[in-house]
Amino acid sequence: MSVITIKSNELTVSIKSFGAELTSIKDNSGKEYLWQGNPDVWPNQAPVLFPIVSRLRNGSRPGVYMFDGKEYEMGIHGFAKISEFEVESHSENTATFLLKSNDTTRAQYPFDFEFRVVYTVDGRNLKVDFLTDNKSECDMYYSTGSHEGYACPGGVSNYTVVFDEDEAIDRYEVTADGSIGEIPTPILRGGREIKLDDSYFAIDALIFFDVKSRGLSVRDDRTGEKIHVAYPGFDTLLIWSKPGAELVCIEPWAGAPDLSWKPYDDLKDKYRIRKLSPGKREILTHTITF
Repeated sequence: MSVITIKSNELTVSIKSFGAELTSIKDNSGKEYLWQGNPDVWPNQAPVLFPIVSRLRNGSRPGVYMFDGKEYEMGIHGFAKISEFEVESHSENTATFLLKSNDTTRAQYPFDFEFRVVYTVDGRNLKVDFLTDNKSECDMYYSTGSHEGYACPGGVSNYTVVFDEDEAIDRYEVTADGSIGEIPTPILRGGREIKLDDSYFAIDALIFFDVKSRGLSVRDDRTGEKIHVAYPGFDTLLIWSKPGAELVCIEPWAGAPDLSWKPYDDLKDKYRIRKLSPGKREILTHTITF
């Protein structure tokens, strides 16, 4: 494993090759914006999710899915987060990390692919590109997403999520088996702000399927400072923390957890799974502004 550092005139960003995971985001004053990990709370910092997001909870056994009549097994959020990436390129302000299909991935996921994570820093902006290339001779079905954890000194009750637009949205609940419950709970009806509280995360996450805003801010209510996350191409949004933890994760996903009311027989029928034709590439980008 190696650690790569990229810089702008205002930010210094470090990424490790294992999982292509962010490990530090600091400004010129030395302020650290990224959660620094704690094995007793949440040991990760910003795992990259591919080729699934969340848990596989469809069917009789957790972690199992079917494709073309064959059974496969995969852990939560897929295998990118526990894979060593190749550092394909690296300059002062950008770095590209590459994961290719191999015997280990094919045992879990029967497609040939190239998956790149590109980090580019410009001023106070960090752009994160997910580039997925289908190298198979058939359609490829996948999901991807981000899971950056931002440091929240003093706990999440000091912070508010502010959407870019007024929203009329519901949150979905995680059920006992890890799938998503059918009946949502209203959380916003015409406003933009969700005042965070540990009670939101007593079970798992705030999960949104119908967010109009293509970005949001996490605001420190004590200082007014904000971190803004823009996610134009993603169709699912999660906000996650753990009660008592000094972090919050803003998670744009291209894909979704399994739905308790929508079982499927084959991966291609999974809710919000993405289909990529042979030889094609899809690029999904989110940008974080500090």
